[in-house]
Amino acid sequence: MYTQVEPPPLTPLRPPDTLRESQGGGPEFPSCDAFGMHYCNDFTFDEDLKAIEPDYRFYYECLMAPNARSVLNAMKRMDKLGEITTIATGHGPLLRHNLVELTERYRKWSSAKANAEARAAVFYVSDYGYSDRLSQAIAHGITKTGVAVDMMDLKNADPQEVNELVSHATALIIATPPASGTFATQVQAAVSTILAAAKDKQVVGMFECYGGDDEPVDTLLTKFLDLGLRKGFNSIRVKDTPNEAIYQLCEESGTDLGQKLTLKSKNKKLKSLDAEMEKALGRISSGLYILTAQKGNVTGAMLASWVSQASFEPLGFTVAVAKDRAIESLMQVGDRFVLNILEEGKYAPLMKHFLKRFPPGADRFEGVKTYSAENDSPILADSLAYLECEVASRMECSDHWIVYSTVSTGKVSNPDGMTAVHHRKVGNYY
Repeated sequence: MYTQVEPPPLTPLRPPDTLRESQGGGPEFPSCDAFGMHYCNDFTFDEDLKAIEPDYRFYYECLMAPNARSVLNAMKRMDKLGEITTIATGHGPLLRHNLVELTERYRKWSSAKANAEARAAVFYVSDYGYSDRLSQAIAHGITKTGVAVDMMDLKNADPQEVNELVSHATALIIATPPASGTFATQVQAAVSTILAAAKDKQVVGMFECYGGDDEPVDTLLTKFLDLGLRKGFNSIRVKDTPNEAIYQLCEESGTDLGQKLTLKSKNKKLKSLDAEMEKALGRISSGLYILTAQKGNVTGAMLASWVSQASFEPLGFTVAVAKDRAIESLMQVGDRFVLNILEEGKYAPLMKHFLKRFPPGADRFEGVKTYSAENDSPILADSLAYLECEVASRMECSDHWIVYSTVSTGKVSNPDGMTAVHHRKVGNYY
């Protein structure tokens, strides 16, 4: 099982350039990073679709989703090759048994992201510091909100393409360029082109690359703000080699930006629904819970109410997690977490705390009493009960993931306590 410690280096998707005949008679080609996954078993090919599905999707979301338009363009060129029998992926099993199903998923996922209403342009500098990895983490966070992302390497940027990308973007995210070096001149020229094409209604975000010779982030940001652009997130300053916490900060900053870009659209959709239907759906009551998780040095928490037991053998339950929640990246298949069950009459302080909007990178547990579970996730000392869990599978459901998890252990702190119940007036928002 692949555990993401830091996003892999960005390798732009390239159309196939080397073809050869397979034993089956049709063409096969190496796909570079496309259609891959960080998954390893004893099989050379994709015999077990169910086993590889979670890693296939997770890999796509991390690496390919921010390049959705490039994916679609490459697949158009693939279509001209005729029937393809094998895709020799750069990572994970080769695709042969489920090739059509898996490639069509790429097409479906990429079409949805490429056609999103809001767009963000992420400009990075390959081969300079950690620019490509940090930019990929930010882009991944943005795509979780349904905002389309276009990425461009400033080292090889064509001025006309930069102008076109900026003109269609709602938000601009820019890596601080190198002040000197072999490719500093062309990168700084590309940044000047971005400045010239930027518009006052756009949002801008900046991040340092830890390349040892970065342009000052505040100086560059001020130039954009003086043009009337709005700051999308606090500039990300990288003073040491990026670790898990830095990459999580980048992802959360991207998600925070994406939520701001989609806020008006979401509010418009909420107002367009049928009022009576909303009220009826809101009459579905639920309990109150807090999910807590830790992976390495990264922690997360979320107030949840859509939780339901789903199986006896093994003991398991489902929980709905919105795609743009920060904790979603800590709840992939194989990840472990704790379900804290809140107590009726005593839940208000915890609910108030975890309903707050935390800024990217903030400690969700500051001021809250916790102790560690056997799986290292935080247990809330003031909860009624807790369950230690492991994610077994995930099902995509529009704007949420339905996460099925098995339970390994649990404990009740107050045998006479009752679970807090949540009643909503309408069913189209929390």
